[in-house]
Amino acid sequence: MGTTVDIVLVDDDPDEHLLFREDLKDAGVLFEFFAFTRADIALEHLRVRDETPVLLLTDLSLADDAALRLIEECQPYLKGGAVGVYSGTRNPDMAARCSELGALFYIVKPVTRDKLVEAVKDLAGVTFLSGPDDALSIQIS
Repeated sequence: MGTTVDIVLVDDDPDEHLLFREDLKDAGVLFEFFAFTRADIALEHLRVRDETPVLLLTDLSLADDAALRLIEECQPYLKGGAVGVYSGTRNPDMAARCSELGALFYIVKPVTRDKLVEAVKDLAGVTFLSGPDDALSIQIS
């Protein structure tokens, strides 16, 4: 049996935190949610957290290329989880750059249950469990 993944969101717009959380809840995804407006604070959170795997989602448009630095620097702290990027625009060159730095997926907003499942379904060790009311739990073994 795997461990349910925590979701860490990094977006400099606090309104996006609420919208993202509500979109995932409405989509029936079960998760523990942590949201940050700054990449450095999110990275510090990752450094000191417990051993639960984390699915880190970062907005690509953070100031000063902070998202790119976060993707690279967060790798040792994912506890077997993954990092992904979301953006308002499709940009194959930037998606490739994010991948080079360690991002395992790139989602074009809006982020929906279907897009999230599609993005992470092929990651090693990831399973999805349907619970009551078809709620979806993302687990990593």
